[in-house]
Amino acid sequence: MQPLKLAILSTSRIVEEFLQHLPEMPEVSVQALCCRPRSGDKARAWAAQHGIPAVYTDEAACYAAGGFDAVYIGTANHLHYGAARRALAAGYHVILEKPFTGTAAEARDLYALADEKGVLLLEAITTYYLPQFAFLQRELEKVGPVRGAMASFCARSRRYDDFLNGIWNTTFDPACQGGALGDMNVYNLHLLVGLLGMPKRAEYRPSRAENGIDTAGMALLDYGDVTAAALAAKDSDSVNGAVIQGPGGRLVVEGGTNAMPVVYSVAGGVRGGGTRTDGPAGDRFRMAYEFAEFARIIAEKDTAAEKTARARTLAVMDLLDTLRQNAE
Repeated sequence: MQPLKLAILSTSRIVEEFLQHLPEMPEVSVQALCCRPRSGDKARAWAAQHGIPAVYTDEAACYAAGGFDAVYIGTANHLHYGAARRALAAGYHVILEKPFTGTAAEARDLYALADEKGVLLLEAITTYYLPQFAFLQRELEKVGPVRGAMASFCARSRRYDDFLNGIWNTTFDPACQGGALGDMNVYNLHLLVGLLGMPKRAEYRPSRAENGIDTAGMALLDYGDVTAAALAAKDSDSVNGAVIQGPGGRLVVEGGTNAMPVVYSVAGGVRGGGTRTDGPAGDRFRMAYEFAEFARIIAEKDTAAEKTARARTLAVMDLLDTLRQNAE
């Protein structure tokens, strides 16, 4: 299979991290960087460093020039919808960073446009593509009826001090769809929904700054006989991970739910006992797994896999809508 030829839109931190690990991802080949004019020098420096043939500061010019199969969009959250719509309209497959869009309605509009244009649209959400997630799925039956579930992903943002000092940035601007729910808790939500399904009811209890942004918050997912909790924060650090437990045992994630570096199950036992089964440890950069699968899906035009991914994205987008509506 030939590498997936990509154009990358943005010079954001996530794009920089992606490019740093590009040698670990032979399944993709970056053919172009596209950014705002004021970021042109940065893009040209990255292109020289990583051997990327072309740099554009105009999206229309980039899409007209072509030479790639798909567009990876890593812009600020509030720009996702518009950027994806333009790339889809130009006839390209699109890989769109999480959080996918601002609303579920926007997500459905993008999928309708992708179908109209005959191209594929995929969310860059690492969780489902990690081998650790497949292990958790297989081991879930050991737990028995779930009696408790908690997930936490908290990291004090490098931009939080700027925010406290009155320096504007998109991360802590409600108008730019920043905040803990969409940016951090989305990983917890994908993990819990992926393993437990959609809750019957949900509410969000945020900690808000003066401008209304949720710097931290707890999502409560009511499954009827059990409530799952998902905590995220951009104003403080914590011990990250997840636990799903039942009378038969427990599943444990140690580390951020975006990478899940350590996973294991414990079957049987009481008061901390039981038989531990360790899951796989990732042997690649966390984003390498998802992009390897995206390359395969696009090369094989695997619409069934795209529809499975689409259903997961739409479920979490619907849940995010509900959480925002039911925020205290």
